[in-house]
Amino acid sequence: MRPEDVVELRVHGVSGTPPEDMLGDPFPTPVAGDDVARFLRAGKPVRAVGSGRERMVEAFHWGRFTSGGASRALWLVLIPFAILNLARYTLLGAGRFAEAVLRLLALVLTCMLVTATAYVSLELLVRQCAGTAACRVEHLGFFAGWPFGAMLLVGMVPPGLVITVLWWFGRQTFLYEPKGTHHVWETRTGSLGDYAFWHTSPRTPVLRDAHVAAACAVVGVLYAGALRTAQPDRPSDVLSWTVVGLGALVLAWAVGCVVMSPDRREVNSRALKWASVTYLLLAAGLATAFLWRVPTGATGAVTPLAGFEAVTNVLSALAMVLLVVLLGACVKMRHSARGVELMVADKRFRPLWHGYAAVVIAAVATTLAVGFSGGLAYRVVDWVGEPVPEVGRAGLVLSTSYLVGAGLWGVLAIAFPLLLAPVMAAMVRQVSSAVVFAAGSVAAAVAVVLRWTHEGWGFWGAVVVAGILYGVGAVSCVRHAIGVAVREGVVADYPGRADRPGIGKVALTQRVAAAKYRYHWLLGALASLGGVLVLAGGGLALARLAHPDWRGAPPPGLADWLSTVPARELGALGSLVVSGVVLVLLLLGVRTWQSSKMRTAVGIVWDLVAFWPRLAHPICPPPYGGRATIELTSRAVRLAGHHDVGAVVLSGHSQGSVVCFAALSLLRREAERPDPADGERYIRQADAVAALRRVGLVTYGSQLQWAYSRLFPHYLGHAELSRLHDELGDRWWNVHRSTDPLGGPVQVWPETDEERVHAGAKLWGVRCGNDVRLRDPEFLDPDPDMVASPLRGHSYYYDDPVFDEVVARVADAVAAPRTTVVLGDLTLSGGA
Repeated sequence: MRPEDVVELRVHGVSGTPPEDMLGDPFPTPVAGDDVARFLRAGKPVRAVGSGRERMVEAFHWGRFTSGGASRALWLVLIPFAILNLARYTLLGAGRFAEAVLRLLALVLTCMLVTATAYVSLELLVRQCAGTAACRVEHLGFFAGWPFGAMLLVGMVPPGLVITVLWWFGRQTFLYEPKGTHHVWETRTGSLGDYAFWHTSPRTPVLRDAHVAAACAVVGVLYAGALRTAQPDRPSDVLSWTVVGLGALVLAWAVGCVVMSPDRREVNSRALKWASVTYLLLAAGLATAFLWRVPTGATGAVTPLAGFEAVTNVLSALAMVLLVVLLGACVKMRHSARGVELMVADKRFRPLWHGYAAVVIAAVATTLAVGFSGGLAYRVVDWVGEPVPEVGRAGLVLSTSYLVGAGLWGVLAIAFPLLLAPVMAAMVRQVSSAVVFAAGSVAAAVAVVLRWTHEGWGFWGAVVVAGILYGVGAVSCVRHAIGVAVREGVVADYPGRADRPGIGKVALTQRVAAAKYRYHWLLGALASLGGVLVLAGGGLALARLAHPDWRGAPPPGLADWLSTVPARELGALGSLVVSGVVLVLLLLGVRTWQSSKMRTAVGIVWDLVAFWPRLAHPICPPPYGGRATIELTSRAVRLAGHHDVGAVVLSGHSQGSVVCFAALSLLRREAERPDPADGERYIRQADAVAALRRVGLVTYGSQLQWAYSRLFPHYLGHAELSRLHDELGDRWWNVHRSTDPLGGPVQVWPETDEERVHAGAKLWGVRCGNDVRLRDPEFLDPDPDMVASPLRGHSYYYDDPVFDEVVARVADAVAAPRTTVVLGDLTLSGGA
């Protein structure tokens, strides 16, 4: 075939590889797309070293969807929302109840953020600090002479800004509404092949308005509750409860929209949003008017504003309850027919965490949200005074949920590092080292406990024992014998002496890279710890709500413990850790204004979490998956149909392999769908059918098997991968390296005996099924006629000559005559 008869269409991964690097051409030619979705072509054909076959190469650069602007990096602070949205797609199937629980939990997390901001500005700063003469003079001198009502109005600025940011960020989108009439999902859960799935969902604006409304309502309820604060000439409680009741109605309206998640055409969510804004202004105005002359010059502690303690504890308890309910919903889904079907798949494709990935991901998101809220409040109190759990002590009274939340993050800050070493050692199959590290972690935990009881010989003995065990574990890791099987495999790849320089390094790199199959252990450990701590915090919040005078009721030790030295030190530690995390995220966001490399690094995070539509939490990074999928599909159809290219090979690296898979799923579904009567659609059926005859797929550095099929089994599970392979056959090959810490085999095809794929006498890879394992490096012994290759790991697959041979074979398979092609219920007959 002529070079122009074959076009390889390369799609980069999360690093946003520049098109110049993808094509090996410093001056590629733009051929299609726009500023954020660009298609560029290399100036000359690429020639395979072994076979001599040539092809044209194009690059699809979608990295600007997530890495192009500094403002997008500021989403980092809202990362709990993005993580929770991801949890929706890890469910095992169609679960209305589980999805509703996730949406409710998302609403609670939004309210937590806004409530924490209002609590800091209104309760801690305006009421307790500015309300006492000493604290106001030291920290808030500009409030001198101000009436309390005026300070209340100023205190509304921070939560008002947060609500505005949530509304503004929620309405941002990188998607456009393409032409076509298919805007109704084919199934309840949607699919990668459903064109409507990639549109801006009509549910998202409704959810966004509901979240904004709930945020306004919660702040309004806080103002309404403040009317009941003990003071001279306090207004009647009837007024306060009436305003609280109005807020409860607005909240109920918002919750109804979130639970039902109706189509925008059925619910006037704009009316809900503006009703909530009106309510907030009403509640704030009444509080300002009736509390205008509250005394602000107290010499000692002041009574906290009424209602703030209750609201914060309610949110903490709701987070706990919803996590438990979500667990129950996932148990039911796990034992449903769909759950059983997914769980009996080959173990390499079996859903992560035994099918409870949604609970794990939601627990991580909730842990972060609780930590951010408690850490913010605790840090502000620590700045202006001393946090105390109740009135009557010297300092600022801090809500029970925030005291407990900061303290539990202190526990997490201690416990997680103790688990880190043994878990990581186990991940790289160094079991003996993991056992030693685990013993050291137990000794260290004992030392931490003894630190707060008595610093006698027991404490120092535990410290010494922990140090010795960690030292032994570290030496064991360094000198751990590399697995015999791994070393033998490396020697087989590079025949010769087994003790040559480089053999050990390659074997160790492969052993470390194999930890990718156990990455979820680390996240599972974090989720387990965080989930337990969220449950503990929610339980204490429930106790506080059930017994308002609980500090004087049995068991007194539970309440008094919050005033002890260990509790204060844990709270300070947790607040410090959370503040550090938030500060690092903010600094990353600021740095993106100055550094393009930093924008790329931050973009990697969003490339991973922003692929999916916003259907659980509407205030997370705008999704790019639909735009990338649609653009890639359109280009493939254009090349095959309008430019008459004989073979179009979609070539996806890492996350790009998912984009390619989604594009082929969409193209396949469009080929099955008849043209509508009005003739208006995204791709005509005839064009989709013609394109499918000429399209092949090469994936490399891909996580389709070990990560995506297990994390998103309903969308990218074994059945979906197998269906694509059944329809493509030898037109889909996968390339991987044993040294790649992220990519691996796909293996949805029958495994065969290993055979070599040669690109030269010394350049070859190993084929099993349609998986080709590249050697990394390409050769180990110095060769005077060849450039030595480094260990490439996850990068530079294009530079391996065997990769060119794989693309050439896929192109040949596309061009080979086929009598029939089966696509679902559609059978295509004829040649290529």
